[in-house]
Amino acid sequence: MSNDEPSAPDLAEAGRALAETIRVTPDDALEWEPRFAGRDVPEDYIALISRTGPGTLAGALRLLASGFDGFDQETEQRRHQAPHEEALLWAVFGSGETCWWLPIRPDPAEWLVVVAGEGHQQLNLTTAEFLDEWLDGRLDLPVLSLPPVRRERVLTRPGHPVEDLASGRSAARDPLAQLQTIIGPGEAWACDWEAVEREVGVTRLPSDYKRLHEAQGPRVVLNGIFVCAPGELAEHHDMHSGLLRSYGSSEDSMRVHPEPGGLLFCASTEGRDILCWDTAKPDPDEWPVVNIDSGVFHGNITELLVAELTGTGLGMTDSSLGDPATWAWPIWGPHRPR
Repeated sequence: MSNDEPSAPDLAEAGRALAETIRVTPDDALEWEPRFAGRDVPEDYIALISRTGPGTLAGALRLLASGFDGFDQETEQRRHQAPHEEALLWAVFGSGETCWWLPIRPDPAEWLVVVAGEGHQQLNLTTAEFLDEWLDGRLDLPVLSLPPVRRERVLTRPGHPVEDLASGRSAARDPLAQLQTIIGPGEAWACDWEAVEREVGVTRLPSDYKRLHEAQGPRVVLNGIFVCAPGELAEHHDMHSGLLRSYGSSEDSMRVHPEPGGLLFCASTEGRDILCWDTAKPDPDEWPVVNIDSGVFHGNITELLVAELTGTGLGMTDSSLGDPATWAWPIWGPHRPR
């Protein structure tokens, strides 16, 4: 975020514009003044709720205020574990995940949206932007069990039966798209993969590794996790091969590439973790990632990054919430900082 943050009037207009896209049922007039337990609230959410009232959006997300049974902000906040001591709850998914505001600055216009479920993640989106992108299926959030599909813009008011509008329950999830909701987009990059694979001495490298670098660039450094650049894979593997061979007993030493099925270096961390692909399986897309000190991650390197940054991985980095401007490795996502 920067000094170009939206002002309160801009936010209010965005909230009113979002409300205009939502059909409210029943459509009788709602006479009420929005209340939020005496707390500051972003102006776009105030404007939205002022038009629609609280209720269940798209059959899946309960938007909260004060004074409505089952939709009371203060009551619901006591029922759910906050992902940060200062986080304020504003919505609850029917699938159990929760939406919060993280007040990183005094002005609510600069607050982050946080989603907590299987792990947690923060997004540099306003509330209206978050709801608009989620409704359009443009957010494949790793911490949210609901897949990214376009949803009907219908809000059902409290006390009325909610139509089951959930769709696409079996939609495929994309680890790279999920990662980009955390770190934002990168710069497209081209690589001569055949030359890299010849130098490393493998028939093929994992597809997700290639796709990650093609989308994010040759340098992927995330909160102290350093994914090896393609042009440095062979060199860095050679640098680490002696250390890898030294692990284990003499009777049970590790196999190291180019030995068949040997470990192949792929990443490291600021805390000196060494990560390798276990190349035992013939299909590189099935190679798990091994931390030689703490165990095996049964997924690809993109999935490992997602897990680490949402607090569900091997615990190699700090996934705490907060103001990225104060971090050694600032991460803003899903959009580039304004």
